[in-house]
Amino acid sequence: MTLPKADRWAPLWMAAMLGSCHLAFANAQVPVAEAQAEVAAFASGEAPVRSYVVTEFSLVMPTAGSGDCPDGFNQGYSERFLDGLSPQERERYEEDPRLLQQALAPWYYDDPDSDPCANPSAFPDPGMLIVEGPRAMPRLEADGTVSERLLPPSQCPAPEEFERLIDGRAIDNQYARVMGCVKGYQPSGQAAAFEQSAILDGSMTILLEIEGLSGRDDDEVEVRFYSSDESVTLGTNAKPLPWATFAPTAERRFHSVTSGRVRDGVLTTDRFDLRLIKAAQRLDSELVLRDARLRLELEPEGAVAHGYLGGYWDLEWLAHAGIRIQDRTGLSSGKPAADTHGYTCEGKYHAVHRLADGHPDSVTGDCTSISVLHRLRAVPAFVIAERTGAGAS
Repeated sequence: MTLPKADRWAPLWMAAMLGSCHLAFANAQVPVAEAQAEVAAFASGEAPVRSYVVTEFSLVMPTAGSGDCPDGFNQGYSERFLDGLSPQERERYEEDPRLLQQALAPWYYDDPDSDPCANPSAFPDPGMLIVEGPRAMPRLEADGTVSERLLPPSQCPAPEEFERLIDGRAIDNQYARVMGCVKGYQPSGQAAAFEQSAILDGSMTILLEIEGLSGRDDDEVEVRFYSSDESVTLGTNAKPLPWATFAPTAERRFHSVTSGRVRDGVLTTDRFDLRLIKAAQRLDSELVLRDARLRLELEPEGAVAHGYLGGYWDLEWLAHAGIRIQDRTGLSSGKPAADTHGYTCEGKYHAVHRLADGHPDSVTGDCTSISVLHRLRAVPAFVIAERTGAGAS
């Protein structure tokens, strides 16, 4: 639901019982009567616009099975260094971690050209263990369904073939193959916790609007994604509360619009290009997905929405956010991050280019993006937006 500006605002610290739907209001500055009407319409399924804030957003990374990583997991810089030492030398470094940190210094480089994470293409490929064989894992099919077919790795098609087949092509989640043999990227690893912390601490607030719902189950709708500069509101259980108020960021490149349809309570969209603020702790970057698609299950009475967002991650922005890890100081945080998770920057760089399966360059034929799948969950929210036309904000 999109709220216009109002001259008189009132804070809402209340809980409302609407039928069987119990909704908690955060410290939202919205007109009381209008908010109550909007919530009632939302809960009854009659609201023409439903607005959400994303409360969970994570890469789909299946647990590595026994046959997925036959040579084991990848190693970070520290593990590689220690493996090259004799047992006596290794013991000395393990007893005093400061010696290990000094041996692998610098961790932050003043000269980006000397940094294997800021400039990975200039460094030789040390090799990276990936999931090479057939694998059953979630994929977003062209019809909006999610399958787990046992398939070999996707290939980089010829430019003309990609354009011809894109509408009927599944989003294979090749990125999960690249990172599938990395300890930190297992479902219980640090990467998932890092992603979720960005949602909870306000570094990466994502808003979603669905307009055109009629209460019937065959609606053609408009779907809008926004980044927001505002943080989610957390309850006493440290979980995001519904019905908080947000405004989209003023930077319009972080506003995306697409068309979709709702069938049997499931929203699926057409292909669209998506750009969101991607930030967390020191990270200051952008998530850029090309030919993205959304599948979202809308629960009865509008309580929660959950599903998948798939697309093709632009390799230049992937390198910026996921290899260089550009931080707020302008330096690369890639080396300590890679070491923590258990990979090397140059190894990951060459691996994503080998497995890239989207948007081949018309001259070189090399693919410039890689398929990726995110899992998301969202709760109702108020979105304050100004519009001058359909899809504007």
